[in-house]
Amino acid sequence: MPILSVSEKTWTYHGLVHSLVLKGGRMDYLLQSYENSIRKGMQITGDMYHFLGSAMRMNFFMRPWAEAVQRYGSFLKEKAAPISSRPWTTSNRVARRWAKTALRKFNGNELGNPLLLVPPEAGHNSQIVDFGPGQSLVQCALNHFAGDVYVMEKLPAGPKHANYSLDDCIRSLDRCIHAIGEPVHLVGLCQGGWQAAVYTALFPERVKTLTLAGAPIDFHAGDGRISQWAQSLPMSFYQALVAMGGGRMPGAFITSGFKLMNAYDRFIGDDLKLYQHIGDPTYLERNRRFNQWYEFTQPLAGRMYLEVVQHLFKENKLVKGDLEIMGRTVDLSRIYQPLYLVAGARDDITPPAQLLAIRDHVSSLWIEEKLADAGHIGLFMRDGVIVDIWAAIFERMSQLHSNTRTPIEMHSLRAG
Repeated sequence: MPILSVSEKTWTYHGLVHSLVLKGGRMDYLLQSYENSIRKGMQITGDMYHFLGSAMRMNFFMRPWAEAVQRYGSFLKEKAAPISSRPWTTSNRVARRWAKTALRKFNGNELGNPLLLVPPEAGHNSQIVDFGPGQSLVQCALNHFAGDVYVMEKLPAGPKHANYSLDDCIRSLDRCIHAIGEPVHLVGLCQGGWQAAVYTALFPERVKTLTLAGAPIDFHAGDGRISQWAQSLPMSFYQALVAMGGGRMPGAFITSGFKLMNAYDRFIGDDLKLYQHIGDPTYLERNRRFNQWYEFTQPLAGRMYLEVVQHLFKENKLVKGDLEIMGRTVDLSRIYQPLYLVAGARDDITPPAQLLAIRDHVSSLWIEEKLADAGHIGLFMRDGVIVDIWAAIFERMSQLHSNTRTPIEMHSLRAG
């Protein structure tokens, strides 16, 4: 039986989720409407607490409690802040656009081979690579890499994209690289990492260097909870989730799964921190910026999602040499490029062992590893990681340009 064939019959999967399938696949809409209602209620309640606190200040005996009441009102209003898409931090233009991807070009130069960032594809938009001032991989690349900088933006899966497959995903990456001009310095983050590795194994001549950060390669290595869940839960569970999305995997479902991995921190600890910092504008601004990205989810193509669960998370075909893409077997030993690996010491999404396992499967003679003091998301946007690790990687890439010297090397030559 196919993993997913987009029809009403297979969505119900033996009738298991027949009562859950929503006509037109509007689960994402219903979830968003529910969250908006909760936020509206919090906003109204917060306003009421503010009004009550102001009234209490007028009474001498109530003044000691007035500040606490108003503080709680501010907390509720902050929790109720609307969630919406926000613009990219760094100026760019869309060079090409396809059904599921857009190729964004950032101001760079043409000194050597271009750089392509492949963001995660796990229910959020691609702006994690350009998160904010001082927390942007794009800006770091523009400052330390001698070449044009591109981002492969992953667009939300619409109802027409339910059958978008793993093959289509790699074809989309191929289109981007053809549009840019090869060979490229390829950087894959999280789920974008195994995509970059697969592409490099299939088309090694089109990649100059390969960089992987927080990317699962051996999906069974380490002690990752996502891997444990994927191996223990039946495929019918994941098919039911896709069915509820009308053939797509709602990003809100994936985000909820991430939150459940650290339930206390996400559902209690984060609120306590917010309450403690309710009077700190800097903290509030960073918190709002993160929530705008993390809570604004987007759906994934159902077929591709289920193929990834089956072939990678469950069967671990990539390192076994059994994965077939576009009619070809993916052989990681065909990767011979200089390889940069960035893992997070506190990464519970992709434990370091899942990434570092690639060393045993490639032919690269030059492999550089970095273990950052960071969790999963921190690998891509934490200011310390960007300054201490990514800047050096981008500068090292520039030294490997074809017939090109880096600005630092040119300065050294002139000085000598």
